Order: sequence, then structure tokens, then C-alpha cells
Amino acid sequence: MKMLFLFLLMLIVRVAGVDAQSDITKLSVTYEVHYLNYAEDDSLSRDIAQLDIGTNTSRYYSKVSEWYNFNPVGKAPYPGTKIKNEEVYKNMPNKGLVTAMHWPYWITTKDSINHLFDWQLVEGDSIVCGYPCHKAQTTFRGRTWTAWYTLDLAYNDGPWKLCGLPGLILHAQDSTRQFIFDCTSIEKGDGHTFSFPASKRIRLVTPEKAEELLLFEAADNDAYVYAMSGGRITDRIDAKGRHYKWTPKTAIPYEIFPQNHKKKNKTNPRSRKKK
Repeated sequence: MKMLFLFLLMLIVRVAGVDAQSDITKLSVTYEVHYLNYAEDDSLSRDIAQLDIGTNTSRYYSKVSEWYNFNPVGKAPYPGTKIKNEEVYKNMPNKGLVTAMHWPYWITTKDSINHLFDWQLVEGDSIVCGYPCHKAQTTFRGRTWTAWYTLDLAYNDGPWKLCGLPGLILHAQDSTRQFIFDCTSIEKGDGHTFSFPASKRIRLVTPEKAEELLLFEAADNDAYVYAMSGGRITDRIDAKGRHYKWTPKTAIPYEIFPQNHKKKNKTNPRSRKKK
């Protein structure tokens, strides 16, 4: 059992090492993230994420995951959370790109920041985390997003890939409320350095392929692990020490590509609804 635990832990923990490019944190923004992990879930999961903004770049990541990276056997001070295994870098490692990573197999996508989101500024104002905010909307890869941004913080950045507005995005949600980002604190950066991970394990794929792999990971996790690593999971143990088998699930992705869902229905007859 210990060997199995160590094997799984090795899959999750990131390999140390950094790219030559790095930046110093000027501003740190914390978001409470609520998201629907699987279609079968009865409620939204919750994570705590942080956006570190530097002089020219930014890094968005799970604070819970970051805590575990430095305290692998400790108890995280974030009760009731579930890690969303992702990181997003803007203008890093290359200027003008949004680079997103999904753990533990380094599934990586790149998008051009320029005109990535076609925002429409609409009527509406609110107060988020003490800052006056304006409203904007956009449709991006199968989802319609509403964002609240503040001109008082002149950063065209936000949680996840969201960016391109004339101020920092403090709240955002999609029209189905499957993804909600809510800013809970804004602090002056402590000056710590962040860098893009340097790893030969990085698997660069298209956003369409990334969604396909996400669906595969949830539908047949044992086969996914074997396809990605060549290893096999011989046993699974939950937090209460009970053995269990993976139950096929339907992942809920940020980005929806119709061709992947047509492919899923075609290859899995059981997913079709009976007339």
C-alpha cells in the first residue's frame, strides 16, 4: 500500500526546475473558485486559487495544491476544498501567449492573448472586494462568461485564462454557473519570484485535444493512466482507508468542443439516451 501511495504521490508532485524567464510578484489576488467537477456531482466543488501578477507576466494556480507541494504530509489549512489540477501562465514562457497546464501529466495548451476574448462592455456596476466594478460579457469556446472588472487596478488580467479587459477581473462566472470565480482578497506582492516550470515531461497539445484527454481521464481513469504513463493502478484507497474501483464519470471542462462530444457519443453507445 505504501508503494502505491508513493507512486501516486510522484504523479502529482511537480518536478522542480525553472525556465530562464522569471518575474517578481507585484500583486497577489486570491479567488474562491466554485466548479462542477463531474456531471454526476450533486454540488459544486471548491478550491482556493491565487493570481500572482508580475511586471510583464502572471501565474494562476491552486493555493491548496501549492501548499501540498511544500507540505506533502501535512494537513492543509483549507478545509472543504478540492484541488483543481491546473496552472495558467500569461506572457510566460513566451510573450503574447496564454499557457495552461493540467496535472499530473503536464497536458499543456497555448493560445495567443491577442483577441483571445471578444468582450462586450455592458451596463451594470457592482462592488467586489471593496472595489467598484464594471460588467462585461463574452462567449468563448462553448461558454458565455460574465465578468466584473475594476478600473482601479489597471491590469488586463484575471482568473484562469480570462483577460483582455481594461481592469483586473475580480468576479467571473459562466451562464450555467458551473464555474464561478470570486475575489476574496487583494494584496501587494511580497516580492517572491515565480517562473515557468522547466520539464521535459510537458505534453503540448491543442485545446481540443486537451478537452478530449480530460473527458478520457474521467471516463476511464485506469486506461488513461496507462495511456499516459504506462503504469497501472492496482488498488485505490479513499480518505477513510476503504478500497474502491473507479466509477466512469463525465468531466465538465472550461472549454467545450462539439466534435469531442460527438466522438464520445459515437464510441460509447451507453451514453446515448433511449428514445
